[in-house]
Amino acid sequence: MRTRDIVIGLIILAVIAGAIVWIRRTRTQEEPLPTPSIEEKIEKTFNLEIPDDVERADLRDVSGGTGSGIATRKYQGGTFTHAVLADLPDPAAGYFYEGWLVRGKEGEANFAFISTGRMRVAKGGYLLEFNSSTDYSPYSGVVVTLERVDDRKPETHILEGSFQ
Repeated sequence: MRTRDIVIGLIILAVIAGAIVWIRRTRTQEEPLPTPSIEEKIEKTFNLEIPDDVERADLRDVSGGTGSGIATRKYQGGTFTHAVLADLPDPAAGYFYEGWLVRGKEGEANFAFISTGRMRVAKGGYLLEFNSSTDYSPYSGVVVTLERVDDRKPETHILEGSFQ
């Protein structure tokens, strides 16, 4: 009878210990942290806040990399302003990043694109600022390309997004 009592006692202790471990594990499991939005990530990289009075477009990496960005635009008082803030790796020697505004889809009658210029290094990322007296609001697509030749023809698409 003594051996039986000892075995039963050990089983009870093992069950209690297992229950305690299980309860502690489920209590202390942290929920995964929410993934920051592209806007939050860019604001943190550039240490700035994007104004509320502009249209925004998230730019996602389409090249298989980890880049991201945000584009803004606004047409007011006869001036079109457009900016791109991008978290991108440094390009290889002889290459540069260039921004583009795109209207329509390739192959459509209204398809058009314009270069908004070379991106420059700024505050840990890449920045492009574009101003014009022409209203480019119908150009809802935004593309950032990796360029080798400055010929105003888009080369390798890196980031893409849309204001719509």
